[in-house]
Amino acid sequence: MNSAENIKAQFGERVRELRLSKDLSQEKLGALCGLDRTYISSIERGNRNVSLENIASIAAALDADLPHLFRGIRIGDNKDLLDAWKLTARELTTIVQENPSLRGFLLGYVAEHKVRDFLRRQPQVSRLRKPDDHDRRSGNKNDMIITYKGREYTFEVKSLQTNTIKFDNEKKVYRGRAQVDASDRRSVTFPDGSKLETTCLLAGQFDILALNLFQFREHWDFAFILNRDLPRSTYKKYTPYQQQHLLATTVRVTWPIRPPYTSDPVELLENLSETKAIKT
Repeated sequence: MNSAENIKAQFGERVRELRLSKDLSQEKLGALCGLDRTYISSIERGNRNVSLENIASIAAALDADLPHLFRGIRIGDNKDLLDAWKLTARELTTIVQENPSLRGFLLGYVAEHKVRDFLRRQPQVSRLRKPDDHDRRSGNKNDMIITYKGREYTFEVKSLQTNTIKFDNEKKVYRGRAQVDASDRRSVTFPDGSKLETTCLLAGQFDILALNLFQFREHWDFAFILNRDLPRSTYKKYTPYQQQHLLATTVRVTWPIRPPYTSDPVELLENLSETKAIKT
């Protein structure tokens, strides 16, 4: 199987996986996308080239952002991407500029790369890995796991919602929101053993959240915050106990950064390291 066929097969498998997780038939997904059932079927079999417009429609119908839709899909070799796809840098730039949803997709992955690159340079970080999204046995869906001073810590990386960004000209402050939830509903288990179908993430499901603030100033700034300092859900249909253990689906952030956010994740890792040392 060549690289193009491999990517199509992986993409089809991913669409099928997300469709089934939402209990949708191919016909229902097609109706939500404005596409024929047979078109959806051919995508899932890996027999169809899919336009960016239809990819965006499928992502919206599955309530999945593009990074989540493409998560785990690999090119399959070590070729330079431009060479593999027979593109010039100018052509790729034009494609990204003409497709805002694709730009958001790429920003998400570049943000993860930037955070990993920064953490790798820290002398106390001895190991960094990205969980395999296709390994269902691990149950680990974090964006990255690092070993800091001999202990493992997990990170989630999220980006700003473009339509929430505002600039306060009087105070010279950027304001915005980031979505901090799963792309699809799934069952979560609370400490007391009870379960709930939700898109909310569990408190304590990861250690540190990294918010990508590139869209404020087109500069690679990040705001880091401990999971325990994130706001909890206030959704009225959840019980007080459930609200206590579920993170809010969106969080507010500013530039310049204000507490409890920090631009230095090592400060938070030290905090976690000291807390764990006290507990042990």
